[in-house]
Amino acid sequence: MESEVVVAQTGLALEGLSADIGWVGVRGRFTRFLTGVTLSFYGDWLTTVALVVLLFRLSGPAAPAGYMVARVVPRILSGTAGGGLADRFQPQHVLAACALIQGAFTVSIVPSARIGAVWAVYGAVVLAQFAGGLARPAAGALVPRVAPPNRLQQANALYSFAFSSSIAVGPAIAAPLLAAFGSDTLIFIDGLTFAVAAGLLLTLRLRAGAGWRPGARAATAGLRAVWRDSVLRALAVAYFSGAIAVTAASSVLVLVSMRYGSAARVGYLYAAVGGGSMAVGLVVLRYRPRLTTRDVVAAFAVVEVLCLAVVSAHPPFWSALLALAMSGGAGVVWQTWGTTDMQMRSNPGFLGRVNGVMVVAASAGMLLGAVLALALVPWAGWERTLFIACCVALVLAAGIALGPQREPRSD
Repeated sequence: MESEVVVAQTGLALEGLSADIGWVGVRGRFTRFLTGVTLSFYGDWLTTVALVVLLFRLSGPAAPAGYMVARVVPRILSGTAGGGLADRFQPQHVLAACALIQGAFTVSIVPSARIGAVWAVYGAVVLAQFAGGLARPAAGALVPRVAPPNRLQQANALYSFAFSSSIAVGPAIAAPLLAAFGSDTLIFIDGLTFAVAAGLLLTLRLRAGAGWRPGARAATAGLRAVWRDSVLRALAVAYFSGAIAVTAASSVLVLVSMRYGSAARVGYLYAAVGGGSMAVGLVVLRYRPRLTTRDVVAAFAVVEVLCLAVVSAHPPFWSALLALAMSGGAGVVWQTWGTTDMQMRSNPGFLGRVNGVMVVAASAGMLLGAVLALALVPWAGWERTLFIACCVALVLAAGIALGPQREPRSD
C-alpha cells in the first residue's frame, strides 16, 4: 500500500509541476474554492438559527427534532449519488449547480412561512439538504484539483478551519442579525451566499488530465475501495461513530448549559468546540505525519468521543469548556489527516464515490445520534443519554475500525 501511495503522490506531482499555480492570489483556484465554501458554511448557520426559531413559532417544541431529521435523512439518501456525479462530471460544476438549487429552495422558505405552510417549509429544507448531500462528495473530490500536491495538507486544514470557524462565529453573527432584522433577512442572506459561491465555482478552469478520467463505473466502487483499505475503513467508521456522539451532545447542549445556571451559556459551549477546532487547525496546517495509519485515525476519533463523555460527569464549567475544546480539536486532527491520506490513496477516477461513502457515514451517524437523544432524554436524562451515545460510538470504533486489516485490490 505504501508503494501505491508513493505512485499516487508522484503522479499528482508530475501532473502539477508548476506546484503553486492556482494556489495564491485572488485569482487562485483554491482561493475561489475556499471563499465559496466558506460563504456557504457561514450562510448555513444563518438559516439554521433562523429556522429553529421560525419552526418553533410555527409548530411548537417538536420543531428542533423535526428540523434535525429533515436535515440529515436527505443527505443519507443523496450522498452516494453525489459521489457518482462528482466522478462523472466536473466536480466544480456539480457544486455550483447544487448551490443554486439550495439557494432557490432556501429562499422559498420565506413565502411558505409567511402563509403558515409548515409542510412547505419542511419540504424546502428536505430538498435543499438533498442537494447539499449531492454537493458534499464533489467538494472533497475538488480539493486535490484546486490545490497542488505539495499543498494538499494545507488545503484540507484550511477547509477544516473554515468549517470550524463557522461553528464558533456563525451563531454569534446570526443572533444579533436575527434580533435586529428577523428570520427572513437571514434566509435571504443565505440564499445570496449560495449564489455567490456558485459564481465563484463556475469561474474555476481545471485541466482534466488523464489521471482524472472516471475509473470503475459501478456505483459501489467507492464502497468497495473503502472496505478493502483499513485506513479508509477506519476513516469511514470514525465519521459514523464521531457523528453519533457529536450529534447527541449537540442535542442536549442546551440542557447542559442549564446545569451550569443559564441556557444562555450554550453559546459558550458551542464556542468552545469551534475555538478548540480552530486552535488545533492552525497546528495541523503546519504539521502532518509522513503517513496516516489506521491507528492514528482511530486514536484521535476515540479522544474526540472520550472528551464528550467527560461532559456527562458534571465537571466544573471551565472543565466542560476544556473537554469540548479538546473534542473539537481531536476531530480536526483525524478528519484533516485522514482526508488528505484518502485523497492520495484513492483512485482519482472514483474519488467522488469514496467521498460519498464518508458523507453517508457521517449523515447516518448524525441520524442515529439524534434518534438516541430523542428516545433516551425523556426517561434517562441528558447525562446518561450522552454517556450511552459515547459508549455506542466507542464500541463501533473499536469493533470495526480496529478489525482485521485487508490489503486493497486494484479496481
